Amino acid sequence: MAKSKSSGAKPRLGRGLSSLISNSSSEAQNASGVSNSEVLQDASVSNLDGQPQEIPVGDISPNPYQPRKEFRSQQLQELAESIRQQGILQPLLVVKVSDPSAPTPYALIAGERRLRAAELAGLETVPCIVRKASQQQMLEWAIIENIQRTDLNPIEKALAYRQYLDRFHLTHETAAKELGQPRTTISNHLRLLDLPDTIQALIRDRHLSFGHAKVIAGLSGQPDLQNELARQTVTNALSVRQLEAMAYGIAAEAASPEKPQTQSPRPNETPPAYVQDLEERLTAVVGTQVQIYPNRNKNSGVIAISYYSLDDFDRIAALLGLPREA
Repeated sequence: MAKSKSSGAKPRLGRGLSSLISNSSSEAQNASGVSNSEVLQDASVSNLDGQPQEIPVGDISPNPYQPRKEFRSQQLQELAESIRQQGILQPLLVVKVSDPSAPTPYALIAGERRLRAAELAGLETVPCIVRKASQQQMLEWAIIENIQRTDLNPIEKALAYRQYLDRFHLTHETAAKELGQPRTTISNHLRLLDLPDTIQALIRDRHLSFGHAKVIAGLSGQPDLQNELARQTVTNALSVRQLEAMAYGIAAEAASPEKPQTQSPRPNETPPAYVQDLEERLTAVVGTQVQIYPNRNKNSGVIAISYYSLDDFDRIAALLGLPREA
């Protein structure tokens, strides 16, 4: 007989909402370690067999923890037209609210775009999966649903991560495990919230990509320079690589002229955040420490790869394409 899953096991959020829809109610109720009084749904009225049920559109309130702030009218109209033609192919995820003073009997966990489009399409009811969820789960699931299925802009994602960390007092590492996201992804998004408001607006309006934003965020504490780089990027349609080259040059020029071109700014200085990010990614690929030393000349520098034994050296050499000697 197959071994049954413990009722206290936490759903792995990184797999997406499809895994959440099929999980048992007992898993969902206590997954975050909260007390029963914090669970928002009344179990006695739940359809917990995973089968959708039709719920009136007016009986569902938006998720109060929804990280998406921007709903583009044209995209909603297109989705509404698709719903008129094909119906809603994926059920919404909702909880039954036990508070009698609540404005509606149900609260949305995931699917706000579908709910809004259904209203535009004139639907009276929508198919829903009813689940149990704590406040933490509602926030977690809303973040995952948006990150995996719709195009949140990077600032919205950053604000969602910040809300999640602050509300539940989590570290970046813990949040990454809970959400099934790389730690660097969360850290890099959160750095965007330190950018000047003018640059955040450019990111929201998609004039700057996440890649551009990471590079500019690496020049922290220099708002005038960050704004100038953002302006040049938008005006000249710079690629991320072109912007990185400019940032490398600026970082190198800021170094002491007495230092050799290949000398590291460490240990007395911390490299820019975008350099740390590249080093972490290269280290994960190579399996040993990798450090990047930008030259004062643009578009050049040194990548230093550490090895700790002759076997390590041979492995890294093979990884770089050097055939092993017979």
